[in-house]
Amino acid sequence: MNAMSEWSTDNATETTAASLLLGSIIAEVGGGATTAQRRAFFRAVGARIAGAHPVGDAQDIAALAASINRLWREHDCGEVRFELAEDGLLITHTGFARRLAPILGGATEQTLRPLLEGAYDAWLHTLGSGANLTTRTLWWSDTEARLKHGR
Repeated sequence: MNAMSEWSTDNATETTAASLLLGSIIAEVGGGATTAQRRAFFRAVGARIAGAHPVGDAQDIAALAASINRLWREHDCGEVRFELAEDGLLITHTGFARRLAPILGGATEQTLRPLLEGAYDAWLHTLGSGANLTTRTLWWSDTEARLKHGR
């Protein structure tokens, strides 16, 4: 079991402590890193989340969504839908900022956007996606992110 899975926040004191720690980490990264460094850091955090929660051998996008949604729902981080497109895979993630936006404040997009890109990119590459394909954000709002994995 990895350290992230062991970090329980079963009561209000633990949740408050986790919020304090996360908010401080985000502020420190935001205050001391360039935009490129911050993006790379949060993409790496997303990849780490994906690595700690493998999707197994999902054979289609329904199985992939079900596997990833178990993680997101367990941590109240919304849900994902996948849709095949001619030139890639469209990814719609909703409800991700419900619990995090109050902690992240003005850094919500600059934190979660690369984090989601890194997580989905890592999951799709573990399933055999080509090295020349990448995940990027097409559209962002307070309630929904639309990403694409492709060229």
